Amino acid sequence: MTGLLGTFLLLLSVSSSGLAWTFFETGGSLDDPTPAYPYPRIVLMGPSGAGKSTLANVLSGCLPNDNSCFETCAGVDSCTQETSINVVTYLGDDAYGSSTLTDTPGFGDSGIEGDGPIITNIIEALKHNLGDANVILLCIDYSQRFGPDLQNMVTELESLFGRSQVWDHVAIEVTKWAFTDAAILNRNRTGVTEESALHDINQKIMEISHLNKSLPGVFIDSFAAFPEEQEDETQQFYFKKYTQELWDLALATPTLQFLSIEDILAELSECRSANDCLTEVLEGRLTQVESDVMKNMAQISNNDNKINQNTRAIDANNANIGSNRGKINSNTNKINLNAGAIDALEIGVGMCAFQNLKTDTGTITYDSTSGTSTDGSTISTSTGKYIVKTPGLYSITFSAYTHGRAHIYLHKDGARQDHTLYRSNQDRQDGDYYYQYDQGSKSVVMCLTKNQEIQLGAAVNTGSISHLHFCVTLLSATNTC
Repeated sequence: MTGLLGTFLLLLSVSSSGLAWTFFETGGSLDDPTPAYPYPRIVLMGPSGAGKSTLANVLSGCLPNDNSCFETCAGVDSCTQETSINVVTYLGDDAYGSSTLTDTPGFGDSGIEGDGPIITNIIEALKHNLGDANVILLCIDYSQRFGPDLQNMVTELESLFGRSQVWDHVAIEVTKWAFTDAAILNRNRTGVTEESALHDINQKIMEISHLNKSLPGVFIDSFAAFPEEQEDETQQFYFKKYTQELWDLALATPTLQFLSIEDILAELSECRSANDCLTEVLEGRLTQVESDVMKNMAQISNNDNKINQNTRAIDANNANIGSNRGKINSNTNKINLNAGAIDALEIGVGMCAFQNLKTDTGTITYDSTSGTSTDGSTISTSTGKYIVKTPGLYSITFSAYTHGRAHIYLHKDGARQDHTLYRSNQDRQDGDYYYQYDQGSKSVVMCLTKNQEIQLGAAVNTGSISHLHFCVTLLSATNTC
């Protein structure tokens, strides 16, 4: 038994059995929850195996697999059997201070009893112990199908927290969204971005709920918190970006008062029947489907006439096809002759530019270039730009000697690419390291389209940048960027 009907019957049986009265009667005043849980308060919800407990560990400042904070396990089954409310220091950083994190059992992994025990446990813990929260963080693994378990969870979410108010307090966390170079490259190849994934999830939720606006979302990769990932600047950049966005959202969102079982039953009883809470949504969509069907029928009729007309044209073209066969045969020889020449024209790009000395910030230009390209592309010495002529996968490398502190970025179409930062900090006045020379390099792989522009720029330069090389190499030509 799933969805709204199952929720209604479950809560009715719990209320009539006296359980609702028992735990509210013995739990103390709901206006003054004990113990006091600091704000902001974040509640993690989602299907089994979505990574809620792993994320809860990370937001608490623990390692992802540290069971002393929130219990985790491998696979798609849920380890969390009871709702867990913890007072934590956000990210383990005293600069944020204390907050309250709540980890709930996973939906869809409850055996023959369904989600009933889970719902009862969540209501008891949230209403009886917590009272209210700022953000309900809906954890979704984008790689998993948006199937019945997620659909039931969304329906039950509205039932538990009130469809008229819950969506003002919900945010989406897309779990298991890595920011390694390989993961980013794979998403670039398939055209999947953070924006498109968040839009897709919002659309699916809107189709089965009363949500009428786009929910905010974050992409916190829990595994970026492991010690061995701390040197990956790209992963750490996005980890800090999205954990900060979640903190800011929790601070800015007012509290949502949780409903008791009696409150939920009262709201459910206002519906004309167990399914009426979504009737207006479904009726509107069915009306649109009916309209689309009528339009398609008219279009089919119109297409029948065009098919008959095209049949006559096809018969007329058959004669022309026969006369063209001779021309095709004569051209075959010419095509074969040209094939060898075409095979010899392999597109290649391997170019480097050199700058002997730069003592200021801004766009980096060059003294000279070397290398070659078969598509006519070059690195301009006056503007520092390489303009793509052949779309494909490129390796981009730059290296330099630096004196003092220097930050060098790659820019694409005028926009700074933060994950490409080359950084040298040699201007600290600490003995022999004051304004010493440093040497290093940065390499990235990018999928670039025709006419895109890339160039280097110095954001910080307290001393000098010398012997700088900027090299661009085409790894493979492709139109699928």
